[in-house]
Amino acid sequence: MQDKREHYEILLDKMALAHEQEFHLEASWIAYSILEDRLLSALKRSGGTTYPNGDDIRMLGQKIQELIARRAELNDQHATGDKLLGAYFSLNLLDKLKDWKDRRNDLMHAMADSTKTIAELSKETYLLSLDSKQIVKDTCNAARLLKKNRSKA
Repeated sequence: MQDKREHYEILLDKMALAHEQEFHLEASWIAYSILEDRLLSALKRSGGTTYPNGDDIRMLGQKIQELIARRAELNDQHATGDKLLGAYFSLNLLDKLKDWKDRRNDLMHAMADSTKTIAELSKETYLLSLDSKQIVKDTCNAARLLKKNRSKA
């Protein structure tokens, strides 16, 4: 099996190439898979990938919400939250992830129920694909720094 770094380099190249060749849905789909994996990594390093009842935290939105909740614990009077998580997964980044996820979901539903014209869908898939590169880069960096500094703590 190839190492994780090589795996991500290949996916990032494929995402960029898909966008360049105007396969915007494919580029966004690749971005989605990378985001799922990097958020799963952040969950592992900040308390685990399950809820207290043992259920897996599976969907992208659930992962984002759980990271927001873990980060928010920093603000309670006992400061039990994860300071490293808060340092790398800023509220700004988590808000951007939520926005990207919502746009992707809205787009998928609009494609299924025909509530947008083909021109609107084309524009929105292009914009989502375009924004994917930065959100993936920021999320990968945050997950990498969390992993790197968690192992030092």
